[in-house]
Amino acid sequence: MQAEYLVGREAELDLATEILTQEGAGAVLLIADPGIGKTAMAAELASRLSGEMVVMHVHGSPALSAVPFGVLAPYLLDLPVDQATSPVAILREFWSQFEKRRGSEGNRLLLVVDDAHDLDEGSTQILAELVTAGWARLVATSRPRPGLPPALLQLWYDGLAERLELHPLEQETVTELAEKMLGGTVMASTADVLHTVSEGNPLLLRSLVEDAKADGNLVRRNGVWFLTRALTGSGEGLAEVVRNKVLRTSEAEREAMFVVALSEPVPAAVLDSLVGRETVRSLMDNRLVLSTNGIGSPLKMWHPMYGEALRQIVSPARSLQIRQRMVHHLAAEPATAEGLLRMVSWALDCGADVEDEQLLQAAFLAAKLLQNQLAMAAAAKVRSEVLRPRARVVMAMVSYNDGDYRAAVRLLEEDSGFLDADPSGPLGAGLLWAAARSALGDSSADIAADARAAAEGLAARHSADPAKVAEIRRHADALELAALAHSGLYAELREGLEKFEAGMAADEPDFVMNQLFLLAMTCELLMVEGQAVQALDKGRDALVLLDEHKDDLLYFSDFIVVRYALAALEAGEWPAAESALDRYAASSAMGLIIFGGDIQTLQGLSLLRQGRLEQAAAVLTPAVEALKVRDPQRLRRLGVAVAFYAAARTGDKDLARRLAGEVDTAAAGGAYIEALAELFVLAAKEHLDRGTGLEKLRELPESSALHRLPGVLLQNVVLRAELGDLPAMEVIRDTASPMGGSWANGWESLAVAQLGGAGDGFVNAGNLLAAAGMPGPAAVAFDKAANAFDAEGKRPEARQAAVLRDASEANLGSALVHDPHTETDRSVPLTRREQDIVALAVSGLTDRQIAEKLMVSVRTVEGHLYRSYAKLGIRRREDLGAAVRS
Repeated sequence: MQAEYLVGREAELDLATEILTQEGAGAVLLIADPGIGKTAMAAELASRLSGEMVVMHVHGSPALSAVPFGVLAPYLLDLPVDQATSPVAILREFWSQFEKRRGSEGNRLLLVVDDAHDLDEGSTQILAELVTAGWARLVATSRPRPGLPPALLQLWYDGLAERLELHPLEQETVTELAEKMLGGTVMASTADVLHTVSEGNPLLLRSLVEDAKADGNLVRRNGVWFLTRALTGSGEGLAEVVRNKVLRTSEAEREAMFVVALSEPVPAAVLDSLVGRETVRSLMDNRLVLSTNGIGSPLKMWHPMYGEALRQIVSPARSLQIRQRMVHHLAAEPATAEGLLRMVSWALDCGADVEDEQLLQAAFLAAKLLQNQLAMAAAAKVRSEVLRPRARVVMAMVSYNDGDYRAAVRLLEEDSGFLDADPSGPLGAGLLWAAARSALGDSSADIAADARAAAEGLAARHSADPAKVAEIRRHADALELAALAHSGLYAELREGLEKFEAGMAADEPDFVMNQLFLLAMTCELLMVEGQAVQALDKGRDALVLLDEHKDDLLYFSDFIVVRYALAALEAGEWPAAESALDRYAASSAMGLIIFGGDIQTLQGLSLLRQGRLEQAAAVLTPAVEALKVRDPQRLRRLGVAVAFYAAARTGDKDLARRLAGEVDTAAAGGAYIEALAELFVLAAKEHLDRGTGLEKLRELPESSALHRLPGVLLQNVVLRAELGDLPAMEVIRDTASPMGGSWANGWESLAVAQLGGAGDGFVNAGNLLAAAGMPGPAAVAFDKAANAFDAEGKRPEARQAAVLRDASEANLGSALVHDPHTETDRSVPLTRREQDIVALAVSGLTDRQIAEKLMVSVRTVEGHLYRSYAKLGIRRREDLGAAVRS
């Protein structure tokens, strides 16, 4: 376990070891919050130095902090009682114990002091004097608050000690640590959740991982670990950690923690009046309770998961008792969303009564924050006949996100709720209903027909209210337009959107929802029609409007964000797409669990278009497994298709063949998504088995109107070009020329250069592609430039192009992109450094192990390997052995 806590701490360990082994006095003061790993680091330092030093341990304790020299008692057993208060006698006896331990070896003394913040003053002075006199080395651990005792802090002021602050782990290190614990690959979105929820605390991380694995939440499929639902504080591992902390506090402090955990955020003045200011200050000093926004602001538990674990420990009877004490102090209308959710959740746990309006408000907010259990519980408690339809919509949203599409449809169809019951207007509920019906396999035509029939039935019931009838029919119009897009009938969609916009009025009740729908659908239409830049503008307008009304809307965020992200990928605006996908995790880590597979599918598509093949494969393979559990955006077939393509391109034939068998079993999405998936499947088949996909790619535009639209056609001809289909370059030039956007412009420039054949043209294309964030195609362009210049006898230009190619390849951060028309120049020898690194790689060492052995950076190792791949004519690490033997 100790080794796991030290992941990512190598630099601090090496520095601390150097300080402790140097000449003269030396001490290391390790400062960190609980669970960060300071005790593990101290133990590792003791282990490293145990061969040359005698290690003596001292443990600070709150119980002994008021007892002079109490922590030194294990080393003072032979001290006469009448000398127990004499610092000189104590120092002499302590040194005598050390002499007995080191025997005749002459080793130095290493004092390892844990929880130095709990030392009494006398013991601290003894330890400090041992260091000052040069008799001992010291490693001391302490929390930031209350901090180190003055005597040890003085060592730092005097230059006799180095103060090392250990910070929470970065996300990359959390991923590495989680993979060490689990012994396998952890899906990127799951690693994000673990980092977010643990806040980089190794102790919390370990507890969360072990608990999630034990309760079946953290699962492994095809070698990939991922979460299937939210992390909770109810696991035994975390409960044990929290119980240990609670047992080390006083009765008053325990009472205060229970109050905070159950009712957080708690006004500081209220907690002071209940348990006393000194108790509150002690909890804050020990980092068990924190201020939410500076001195005097409300208080909450140090970590949300600690609060949840404490709530699990408190019995329902005790919880109700505390609530009765607190009820007069709690605001009837909490000022924050967090306060509202905690108050309603607490009431539900205790069986206390809550007003229907507040229940619905909490349910709606919890659904937006993806706190599904609370959203469902609060909505189910709503009794008002007026509010029940809206509560059912919230429950339907939760059911949909949980993958229970049948329950979502049932809830929405009750009393035509999908047309008349959304908390933010019926349109959002209608779109959710259509998505759930589609997920169940119903055709777009049937969905549209059922929506129209339901609208007419509802309109008949409201025949006395013409405005209401018109509103209901407009909602049905919108669902029919969404069905057209889902079916790929974009010509009809354009005509329908024009009519829909003409009928909009700024004073109608659902104007904002209708405007959002119009912007989102126009974004999709323009994207498919090849106007990606204009599509992105519409999507951006939709996001701005969405943010202005985000507190009132439920399903629209999911509906808009995926279209904006796809438009950004079509435009080649990779950061914009990433920013849009980040919105899923902005409000809750649960967003990464529910939407993780969809997010990584679009990230993988982005990486493929940039030419980062192996990075794409690393992202997409786990995404496929997550999409089998949850796929709210209906991207599973696209995810499997692009993962299949990435595996085929990178030469992983076993994975590619397995994914090929999964493509046809994946549930279908919208027509545009399905068209992209079909393209990648055919290209993957051609890479895997020549002659199985290229001809079908050529035929698709002739057989389908959707495949003739520029937004689909360009992806087709790009894949054909990457397969070596030279005639595709003419189609790329003609298709991309009027489109706009970095992705289209970059490929247009490469096509023009290919058709011209001049080195300068390839250099221009490479520069444009590199600037567009497409290092893979840029490397191909520069490689072609080098070959063209070489054929023209322009040696300096050829060398410069080769340098630019190497720079693009170094920017890939993954395997090289190989142009099918370029023969590998096996006459270029490996450098001496490349030979050394390749030999170590063939022996089985990882990049990090090679870097440590050769004392270089991991990035340097990666760069040498990438260049070696090119010289050896291979695509991946697994082929190195055969290549160097040939």
